[in-house]
Amino acid sequence: VKELTYWFYSEATSLNMFNKVLVCLWLAVAVQCQPDNLLRTTVSEKAMEKCHRGVRDFTHRCHEYSTKNLDKTKYPKLPANCSTIDWRDANETNNWGNCFAMTTDTKYRYISSNNVPDFYMNLYCPIGLGFGYCSHAEIDKGTCMFEGLICGGDNGPGGLPYGDVWVPADGFYKIPLVGNPTRPDRPFDMYDAYPMGGEKNIGPAAGVAINGISIQGPNDAGDVSIDEAGIQLTCGGHVTPPLGNMASPPQNGTLTKPPGPAGPPMYHFHKSPECLEPFLNASIGVEHGAKPYEHGKLIGWAMDGFKIFSYQDIGGAAPVVDECGGHFGPIDTGEIEYHYHSRQIVPYHLACQGPSLGRCAHTQRGTNFCHPGCGADICVQPGTDETKLRAYLAQWDHRWFDRFTVNDFRLKKEDSKVNILESAITTLLDHLF
Repeated sequence: VKELTYWFYSEATSLNMFNKVLVCLWLAVAVQCQPDNLLRTTVSEKAMEKCHRGVRDFTHRCHEYSTKNLDKTKYPKLPANCSTIDWRDANETNNWGNCFAMTTDTKYRYISSNNVPDFYMNLYCPIGLGFGYCSHAEIDKGTCMFEGLICGGDNGPGGLPYGDVWVPADGFYKIPLVGNPTRPDRPFDMYDAYPMGGEKNIGPAAGVAINGISIQGPNDAGDVSIDEAGIQLTCGGHVTPPLGNMASPPQNGTLTKPPGPAGPPMYHFHKSPECLEPFLNASIGVEHGAKPYEHGKLIGWAMDGFKIFSYQDIGGAAPVVDECGGHFGPIDTGEIEYHYHSRQIVPYHLACQGPSLGRCAHTQRGTNFCHPGCGADICVQPGTDETKLRAYLAQWDHRWFDRFTVNDFRLKKEDSKVNILESAITTLLDHLF
């Protein structure tokens, strides 16, 4: 309604009186209805809530968000051994078994991966050796689907006597090269890739990291975050339960033969992958080459095409982000874009496809993992050059920025002088060390 009203007053002068009356009547009906949520995803409401609430069963989680009939011939081909590498044979000489390839055309990036991390992953039990796989939230609500499945038992591929390990699994992602923050459907469901022309074969992926590992939402086992569920992670990620030997529920009175449809353990991220180079760039110590006062480095791409960066912003400042977890401001190259930042608190990466415009809650179902935001519709990192920001937005709509509230990001003259001094000192330190 806000968008159409603005257009009506600014652009509708060429309409005849009859059409103007029709537009006014439409606006009156829309305002009277006052819809709480105009979000329309490409999955059913039931499937959306099931995914957002972290409901697990004997199918791949959030499989409704996976692209149907995905054409794998468009994606780069990985070497044959990428699908057969065993955890026992993975080491630094073969990149720990990781395989990742990316190609681009004029609109999209195409990513192929075997979903094996490019670092060592120890044997894993989410709750402990000899215990099960359900969180307290699932047990309390009676939604535990894996009763009798014990970590360290004979659970099929990926299940070893002292814990679980990854098993290679194909990953395909088609992601826009450039995200459009002025789209009328913003904010949007973090799991839905279709409206932007994207594709993926892993339903719960909200993005993909620079090593090809899927970046998934803040929860995994029930409607509580990873931290609230008490799930321990390796470099921000873990493997799914080993269901290769677990039969599905009866179909027409007959048990489905193993392996179960959800398959063997697959590694994925939920929280910040702090063992990756973009995080080490700031954490290893200044004397060892760390640059903690630079903008965070690229760690991956969200399915909407916007980049995801590590913790810090320009000058080492904390990013001022919206409810989705993104904001406008300079990135590591100095260019101004809308982008996301990884963080140690929920939503860890993103809660919705932004900008949030104060409406992140409308993209959630059954739970809410939205960031507190900056108190405005649009969040801009303090000190961002407004002229450059408007030039960036003018690629799509030069009037978009003025339709919403925005945080106080414009620096006063005194602040500008301090920033210039800080920048000069930082540059000097970089050259010295």
